[in-house]
Amino acid sequence: MLSLPCKISKGQRNIQRLVENVEQTEMKSLEEVMEIYLDNLISSSLVISFNDIGDDPTCQLHDLVHDFCLIKAKEEKLFEQQISSSDPSFSSSDLMPRMVNISYNKEQFGLNNFILFISKMKKHSCKSLCSLEITGDEMEDRLSDSCHLRDLRLLRVLILFHSFMMVKDSLLNEICMLNHLRFLRIGTEVKSLPSSFSNLWNLETLLVDNKLSTLVLLPRIWAIVKLRVLCTHACSFFDLDIDEPILIVEDLKLENLRICECCALMLSYSKETEDFFIRFPNLQRLVFDLKESWDYSPELYWFPNLDFLHELETLEVVFESSITNDNGPSAATNWTWDFHFPSNLKILSLLNFPLTSDSLSIIARLPNLEHLFLTRTIIKWGEWNMREEDTLENLKFLMLDNVTLAKWEFGEESFPMLEKLQLWGCHMLEEIPSNFGDIGSLKIIQLVESPQLENSEIKEYVEDIMGWDLEVLGPNNITLFK
Repeated sequence: MLSLPCKISKGQRNIQRLVENVEQTEMKSLEEVMEIYLDNLISSSLVISFNDIGDDPTCQLHDLVHDFCLIKAKEEKLFEQQISSSDPSFSSSDLMPRMVNISYNKEQFGLNNFILFISKMKKHSCKSLCSLEITGDEMEDRLSDSCHLRDLRLLRVLILFHSFMMVKDSLLNEICMLNHLRFLRIGTEVKSLPSSFSNLWNLETLLVDNKLSTLVLLPRIWAIVKLRVLCTHACSFFDLDIDEPILIVEDLKLENLRICECCALMLSYSKETEDFFIRFPNLQRLVFDLKESWDYSPELYWFPNLDFLHELETLEVVFESSITNDNGPSAATNWTWDFHFPSNLKILSLLNFPLTSDSLSIIARLPNLEHLFLTRTIIKWGEWNMREEDTLENLKFLMLDNVTLAKWEFGEESFPMLEKLQLWGCHMLEEIPSNFGDIGSLKIIQLVESPQLENSEIKEYVEDIMGWDLEVLGPNNITLFK
């Protein structure tokens, strides 16, 4: 057995080899480089990967790698300094680390001690500061008006949690002077981004907490050409208070945008939005709300054209109808959808959508779909009859949450790769279809708020007749059958 120093030495050599390999790589996106690092670390057993079915993958550092990283991080002064109101030694000289995390307590942390924002701060106190995060109590308006950031010219990461401060126009304009910023998270209630936002040409990630207001994204968003991640709450591409549409250069695109996660990005049919997402050709994750509207046919719901987004892997859409029932899903009068999904889609989540078997057939023909989530969904007549050609050939995880499904019929090859089935609040379904017992890849069925399904004979059928183990779980992963 190798001694501990030998193991550490081997780990160092592996890490050095990984660094050299990545340095020799051609220009790639940040995510691609990260994946190269991670894949090589996992294959070298320096990082342990965990990936439960249906859950986000997680990783854990080997303890030897952790110790090595700890030593190197201390040498390079990469650790953030935690500063709180209970720290009496806090002064300008404390701001030498590259990373600072401040926990603000308004009862103990007076403005005189909150020197980070004082405009006359000493230059040496911030020359090496690259990352700043502030959380804690809400700062009073009279104090926040005295805050300044313009001297932190080398900042690359700035996080001002909305619970601490809602950024106003004056401070937002100062932030726009920090042209080295790569990552920005702020809370604000401004209607639109200022024109000075065009100075942030290095910005790659923009997170805006604006729950009480709608942020107009255009036209400022086009200036942030390196933007890769955009996450906001309520937002729109167009100013709804202006009658005239915003003119956009026909070929103007954000080539680098990979994630657009706008929890209340409200879309409805218009010529301006018909093919709008073509301007984000390399999107990999997209989240938005769809407002009830119809295409030219009164019987056809409009859905944005997404089939040209060849890189899109994750899509989450919430449908907002003018008519809802007590349970939340749309009490639809129209049912047919003009779906345009990209063929490369791997994860699809639809919430509040009224669907028919025909609509579900469009989804079932997505060749690369691995995870499907249907939440608060009304299915017409309560029937999902899957045709022979409706084969979810790569689906591994299926979740039905409060779906009005009573009759479910499918063939032997409809779910050939399914590993986990979750049924939440599916009160109309009287029995788990016996065909699931013929799927050799199925490992787990989880039942939550569906008591009528707990007496299903599928577990006995699988284990006694088919000869393999099947877990049937309840809430909190408690085994229902021994």
